[in-house]
Amino acid sequence: MRLDPLSMVYKVKVRLKHSHSIIWLFKRGRGLTGLKNLGNTCYMNSIIQCLNNTAILVTYFCNGQYLEHVNRSHSTRGAIAEELAAVVRALWSGQYRFIATKDLRNEVGKHQRTFRGSEQQDSHEFLTILMDWLHLDLQFSIKPPLKESLGASERAWHEYTRSRESLVLRLFYGQIRSTVRCTVCAASSATYDSFSNLSLELPPHAARCTLADCLKLYLNGETIPGWNCPTCKEKRDAVKKLDISRLPPVLVIHFKRFYLDAKDYMCNAYRKRQTYIDFPLEGLDMGQLALNCPANGYDLYAVSNHYGSMEGGHYTAYCKSSVYGKWYKYDDHLVTEISPSEVKSSAAYILFYTSCDRT
Repeated sequence: MRLDPLSMVYKVKVRLKHSHSIIWLFKRGRGLTGLKNLGNTCYMNSIIQCLNNTAILVTYFCNGQYLEHVNRSHSTRGAIAEELAAVVRALWSGQYRFIATKDLRNEVGKHQRTFRGSEQQDSHEFLTILMDWLHLDLQFSIKPPLKESLGASERAWHEYTRSRESLVLRLFYGQIRSTVRCTVCAASSATYDSFSNLSLELPPHAARCTLADCLKLYLNGETIPGWNCPTCKEKRDAVKKLDISRLPPVLVIHFKRFYLDAKDYMCNAYRKRQTYIDFPLEGLDMGQLALNCPANGYDLYAVSNHYGSMEGGHYTAYCKSSVYGKWYKYDDHLVTEISPSEVKSSAAYILFYTSCDRT
């Protein structure tokens, strides 16, 4: 079955209204606005700029439709979504060369202690938590499907959403199927988990690799000793295999560059892999790796970069403008045009791919 990401995003109540506002928003050439560093907040700035170049999300915030879905019953009472929306609107107002995100940062700090201080944090951790917040902050109800008509994957998905969905969920979230199979009797057990980004290991000791290498490593089976086989009624060796059972319209891929050094295990010392990863800017084909896949593949539109090491580093973002069709570097308050040949580097940390022409 082929996934139609545009219909999946638009076909329910979340249809974006006033399509003329999309033209107005982008025709003015806005969005090339920097973010002030508020003391090691480059990790946050990098992620915000990547999200600020997701056109459907930008339109959703700028035309005010998100206000129809603000969820006051969540622990953040919709405040995270409202503050991010205010930032996005300011970035697209065309009034500033750069802005400060003090209110958003303060609101984030209220709900997650990690982000309160002035220490450098991890952009991937921030992104993962932010996605969960936004999904819970911006929700609408859908009619629950008849469970008996659903397959295992769809049933697990609806158990996860509990008929409460969001544009964020429909854009960014996918699903992984984990299958454990007994090596003796071949009995298997499958479970399903949702994800807002795929977090991939890098091939060990490799100076260079490809995105395909990382995806293959992620989906390869691994042996699990001592699995309680329900058929054999004994502990058996088993093989655990991952499959992507549901791909989102916006596919976010994270590279696990930071690892615990075995030599300094007692000191809890982390190191960074500087591996150069070759990834396609256009036409990423997931057809051989996923149970369903967009017919035209994925195009890259944003990258969160990390330079340096655990001891000292800096985050930037490379984003392709949906207005000009050009790539730009967002380095805190500075925004400069770059060549597509500069997008690939050993600093690439999180990739944002879209299957939707209008994201």
